[in-house]
Amino acid sequence: MNTLSFLLTLSSSILASEAALRGSQPVLSQEQRALSTDGTGFQGACTVDNFTDLVGRATLENLLGVGTNTDTIQVELTARCTAALDPEIDLSDTIEKGPQFMKNFFDGGTTWNDNYEKDGSYVLEEDAAIIKTKYNLIARNMVFDTPDGGTSTHYPQYFSNFFKGEQECPLGVIECCYTSSRKDAPLAGNAQMCALDMTNSASSNHIKARSFTVYDTQSSDDTYCSGFAYEKGSFGDSVKYNTLFHMAMMTNLFENGRVKNVPGAPMCGCVSQMPMIDNAACVKPIEGYIIDDTGTIRVDLSWEDCGDLKTYYNSLGERTDVEKYFVNSQIVGDGQCAAGAKSFLNDQMLVAI
Repeated sequence: MNTLSFLLTLSSSILASEAALRGSQPVLSQEQRALSTDGTGFQGACTVDNFTDLVGRATLENLLGVGTNTDTIQVELTARCTAALDPEIDLSDTIEKGPQFMKNFFDGGTTWNDNYEKDGSYVLEEDAAIIKTKYNLIARNMVFDTPDGGTSTHYPQYFSNFFKGEQECPLGVIECCYTSSRKDAPLAGNAQMCALDMTNSASSNHIKARSFTVYDTQSSDDTYCSGFAYEKGSFGDSVKYNTLFHMAMMTNLFENGRVKNVPGAPMCGCVSQMPMIDNAACVKPIEGYIIDDTGTIRVDLSWEDCGDLKTYYNSLGERTDVEKYFVNSQIVGDGQCAAGAKSFLNDQMLVAI
């Protein structure tokens, strides 16, 4: 056994002993959690049955150390799964470029949005290699916190994209829209831009006066939009910034090269700050957990397609009719852009002649 293996084994043994003594989940550092890749995971809710199917009842009882009563075991599992959902790292710290870079990225700027691959220069897989590294290392097993990076001390809600008033995206929808591609190929669009109240995103577009626009988009004006939605207090709510990392950085940028914001809007933000559009792709997290040989439970995230965002949001049982009305007024549906833009202008007390 080499020195590193010995130290890791010793560390695991000490943590397991401490956990057994206090009957709770051992506390691991970010580095230990990232290095601990030998656990076994499943997709599903945090239940005795799911963990039993995974490791067996006897093993589960030994790992938790709280006896054999099913109700007691469930209480312990619930506590450990809840702890696993506690944020461990600020989203703005994940890519190690500081909060200003990440804020500008979500607004549609930075070299990640501005540099285009050509003749072997500005190769995305090289320029943004840290995205894949962090995605594989921590994005699936460590819960990300609201982006801040220490900015709130001097600039409250610096990451304005994800706030409306004092609340973080209260409608429970975060969306990204793109108008270009960094790769040597045109952007494949899936949406039409209809209108935008730019006042809602003043901290991104830096226009202080009341302002709005209607887009006379043509079939050649490719726009791609995707987003995700969640119930308040749900698993999806807890891991929303992991989902944002998965969607905006890994899938849309790193894998597909989608870049640049719709003029006047942030590239990514709460649906209330984004343009009125007719369609958006939908992604959702799949709940899952992993348990290792110390009894440590972590999230084990994966994601799947959920059709179109408008339909998915309307299927959420705990979102109110009023909330659905506002989201449906932002994602109007295929073929409804002209009608949506007309209604938008009417709300501004303007009537087409």
